[in-house]
Amino acid sequence: MSKHSHAAILSIFAGIVTEHIAALRDALARLAAPSPSGEDLHQFRVTLRRLRSAWVTFAPVLPTSFAAEWIPRLRALAASTGPVREWDVLLSDWLPAARESLLDSDEAGRAWLDEALTKSQGARNRAWEELRAELASPDVSEALLELEQAVAAFHIEGEPERHLRFARAQARALRKKLIRRGRHPRRLSAPRLHRARIAAKQWRYLYEAFYPALGANVAKRYRSHLRKLQDALGEVHDASVALDCVAGVLDATPPLSIVNAFHKRASSARGRAAKGLRWMRSHKAP
Repeated sequence: MSKHSHAAILSIFAGIVTEHIAALRDALARLAAPSPSGEDLHQFRVTLRRLRSAWVTFAPVLPTSFAAEWIPRLRALAASTGPVREWDVLLSDWLPAARESLLDSDEAGRAWLDEALTKSQGARNRAWEELRAELASPDVSEALLELEQAVAAFHIEGEPERHLRFARAQARALRKKLIRRGRHPRRLSAPRLHRARIAAKQWRYLYEAFYPALGANVAKRYRSHLRKLQDALGEVHDASVALDCVAGVLDATPPLSIVNAFHKRASSARGRAAKGLRWMRSHKAP
C-alpha cells in the first residue's frame, strides 16, 4: 500500500468515525429524554457496534497507539449496554416463546414462567436505570469528544477515491475468520460460536457501512445470507445466557419442559448456522 493510499484510507476511517459519533450523540440525547424507548437504546447499540467494527476493518492503517487506547474504551462502553439487551431479549422473545411451546397441562412450567417474567422485568428495570445514569455521565460525552478530536488529525482534503483492493482484502480476511471460528457449529460451545457471530457481524458491517465509503459494493443477496447466519448464531448465544439470567433472580430451577424448549430452539439455530456456514464456504467474498 502506498503512502498516499494509506493516508487516504485513514481519512475515510476518520470520516466514518465522525459520522458515527454524531449519531451516538443524537441517540444519547433521546436516551436522556423523560421517556426513552427500547428502540432508542437499540439504535445506540447498533451505532456503537458499527463504530467498533471500523477498528477491525481499518486495522491495517490505524496507528498502533491509537488502536490500543480506543479499542478497550469502546469495548467498555458497549459492555455497559449488554445487561439491558439480554433482559429485553429474554422478556420479548425467549420467555414468551417458551410459554407457547408448553402443554396446557404443564402447570409447573407456567407457574415458573409467571415468576420468571415478573422478576426478570424488575431486573430489567433496575439495569435500565443504571445504564441511563451511566450514559448520562460526563465521562461518555467527554470520551466522544476526545475521539472526535483524535481522528481530526487523520482527515485530508481531496475528492473521495475508490479503494477496492483494500476493501476486498478486508472482506476476505473476515470471511476467513468467520469460517475458522465457525467450524463444527452443531457441537461447538456457545461461547466459541459467539466469536463466530462477532466475525459475521463485523463482515456484514464492512459491506453495509464501510464498503460504500471505500467505493465498493456487494450484492444484496450476500448481505442477506450474512444477516441470516448472524441471526442463527445469535439464537445459540441467547439460549446459552437466557436461563443463566433468570437463575440469578429466581430461587427455583426451571422445569425440564422449559429447559427442553430452550435447547430445542438452540439446536434448530445450530442447524441453520451450519447451513449458512456451508454457503459461506462455497462462495468467495465479493
